[in-house]
Amino acid sequence: MKQKIRLIQRRTVHYLLVMTYWLARRLPIDKQKVVFATYRSDKLVDNFRAVYDELESRDLGFSYVFLLKRFPQGLFGQIKYVFHMMRATYELATARYFIIDDYYYPVYVSSLRQGTEVIQLWHACGAFKKFGYSVLDKSYSPDDDYLKMVQIHRNYSKVYVSGTACIAPYAEAFGMDAARVHPLGVPRTDQLLNPARQAHVEQKLYADYPEWRSKKIILLAPTFRGNGQTTAHYDEELDFEQFRQELGSEYILLLRMHPFVLNRPVVPAEFSDQIIDMTDYPDINDLMQISDILVTDYSSVIFEFALLKKPIIFLVNDLTSYKEERDFYFPYESFVPGPIVSSFNEVIAWVKQGQFESEKIEEFARQFFTYQDGQATKRIVDHLLDHVQSPAVSPEKTTIV
Repeated sequence: MKQKIRLIQRRTVHYLLVMTYWLARRLPIDKQKVVFATYRSDKLVDNFRAVYDELESRDLGFSYVFLLKRFPQGLFGQIKYVFHMMRATYELATARYFIIDDYYYPVYVSSLRQGTEVIQLWHACGAFKKFGYSVLDKSYSPDDDYLKMVQIHRNYSKVYVSGTACIAPYAEAFGMDAARVHPLGVPRTDQLLNPARQAHVEQKLYADYPEWRSKKIILLAPTFRGNGQTTAHYDEELDFEQFRQELGSEYILLLRMHPFVLNRPVVPAEFSDQIIDMTDYPDINDLMQISDILVTDYSSVIFEFALLKKPIIFLVNDLTSYKEERDFYFPYESFVPGPIVSSFNEVIAWVKQGQFESEKIEEFARQFFTYQDGQATKRIVDHLLDHVQSPAVSPEKTTIV
């Protein structure tokens, strides 16, 4: 019965969006409208921020709409979100550029009219965990009823990825022609390769946390377990007492949980000077820049951290089951550029040992980044606007929804 109700709900939302698009396409396309849409964040950050800033710097007279709204958990919030998606569908039908950074349901509902381009600035660097059409045989895949109703990942005009090694995996995941996947870089990585910004970040964070200046910083940034926002969790046991006993006061541990995770580790008050939850800090790039070691599992943050040429430890105790549920584009054991451990105790042992293969990390970065020059945003915007001429005069408008 629950499954039948869920199917009715899905079809109701689907046809509401179909009808919204059908009505909205009667209106003319606004050739100066650029829409940024995501369910990942309520703020203009990361790739979106970089591309928006670059577009604005060129003074092309675009008007901007920001559809920045996290997918809510409660029933009432989800009902309200349906109206948000209807608004997004209207904007899609009347926009010149509709830019997304993840799965975005309104994009897949209808065949797009000529004159609108959907630009996929996928939130992750590299090609790591399988997704999209690559997981149709896995439990992580959407169910059959859902896939019969909507063609996921369709309608992308251009997809931008970090390097040529990513073209085939993304083309497979999106079920699209590889010619539309462009290895021009990932905009937010420009920050990591900017020495002036790095100095500014250090100054800012050390002003807020002066004790960090003389410490070695470990960043724990795992991905979530589960099939999405409603089931996301992280269950690794973290022994804070042993961390302090084994490593002493020389080390700081920063926790950066995936934003979907609902059961964040609770840091007891007696460890709060050394174990700090930075999940809500707005920019993980800042945390990576001041960290000496990254501890993660299956998170694509490894690609950005590899650009910094610093050590990575892989803490995984569920590799076999994760392969069955999700799997990877490359064999995990030979792919990751650092030691694989199965417990937090082993992480501490590797930190104390301090023997990491820097050559392996550098080779990993070369494999997945065609460019390491800090100019990804400029390349992408140049490519995006290759036929655009500056308008005479057009007043700027900005809408945040």
